[in-house]
Amino acid sequence: MDRRNFIKAASAAGCLAPFSGISNLACATQAPSHPLLITVFLRGGADGLNLVAPTSDPNYVAARPPELRVLESGEYAGSLIEHTLDPTAGFRLHHSAGPLSSLYQAGRLAIVHAVGLTDGTRSHFVAQDLIERGINDEKHMTRIDSGWLARSLADVNGLVSGYSATPATAFAMHGLASALSTPDISTALGIPWGKATSDLLRALNIEGTTPVHRAGLKALQLLESVERNIPRDAAGKIVPYVPSGARSHEGSGDFSRTLSSVARLAKMDVGLSAACVDHGGWDTHEGQQGRFANQVRQLSLGLAAFHDDMAAAGRKIIVVVMTEFGRRLRANKSGGTDHGHGGCWLVLGDTVVGGRMYGRWPGLTTQALDQGVDLAVTTDYRAVLSEVLRASGLSTKGTFPDWRPVTSLGLFESL
Repeated sequence: MDRRNFIKAASAAGCLAPFSGISNLACATQAPSHPLLITVFLRGGADGLNLVAPTSDPNYVAARPPELRVLESGEYAGSLIEHTLDPTAGFRLHHSAGPLSSLYQAGRLAIVHAVGLTDGTRSHFVAQDLIERGINDEKHMTRIDSGWLARSLADVNGLVSGYSATPATAFAMHGLASALSTPDISTALGIPWGKATSDLLRALNIEGTTPVHRAGLKALQLLESVERNIPRDAAGKIVPYVPSGARSHEGSGDFSRTLSSVARLAKMDVGLSAACVDHGGWDTHEGQQGRFANQVRQLSLGLAAFHDDMAAAGRKIIVVVMTEFGRRLRANKSGGTDHGHGGCWLVLGDTVVGGRMYGRWPGLTTQALDQGVDLAVTTDYRAVLSEVLRASGLSTKGTFPDWRPVTSLGLFESL
């Protein structure tokens, strides 16, 4: 196999993450002392007004049919939230979010409403790109070519300091040399064609000094080290992952299986500091009722099982659940909602001052809505991510190049 075909094969297998700014590898053999940071991106623009809803607001009731609202009573009544931004709004979690409600009541989950980009774009691609680059203005996209997490993790020493549990490396980690990118490690990380390819890679790169040579050797070392840590039975087959907590990761689809890969890697003590996970399918222009309930159910079950697993294993975590924007207040004629502005983010885990809502609730009167149609953004998304990074023991220096914090949200005990 020649060099070009090897690189193609390794990339197709998810072996090589983007490798700008390669540096010498310093391997960590113990788990970091700070909480593991996990970002969960709800791609598609999750309807925050259907996840955490102001059920008593007459503007909310008038704008949507019952099937696109969180209800106050009946079989599909949502869970009432205490310590809210507006006591008169009657905030409730969606009825499919039972496990999240339990975490909120236990003080492990915080809610940030009316959060997002101050840039009012309604393009999925632009909004996601801006957030993953850690910026707010489209004119800066050409000069920022790395992700916010990659910049924060730049000085972290670890064999696998970042894990992108996605088919392609999440742009938030673009530029991080010590990043592993693969959606699933339950079937191992074998390089195509096995030992022959490994030997070829080592021979091709051992004498080289270019970034490509160093990236090839680093990828090989990373994959082989992770492979050695994956438990196998006497026949050499990978042992199915068994969570430490009482709840199983099964039953909530691909999202839960992806989180089990994060959990398995976190327990390997390979220096993992952050992981990126996607949970797509939130672009609900039509037929939102059933689709949204299923999405929320998967999200809730997956996060609760992962939380219990990590707690039982003694591994501290901080999970931030984000989305590129919310959806319009008023329902459309197709049983769905269209692209909006302000969204709803969640923060879960250790040192989180949970059981509370954060930010400022702007209200849903026509005068308070953005352009008269959308929930307004009152909290810049970077305020959330900045506090999440600091609570995780990670750097915020240069992470958000065109933004400086004004006041603290107070999401964490230690800040």
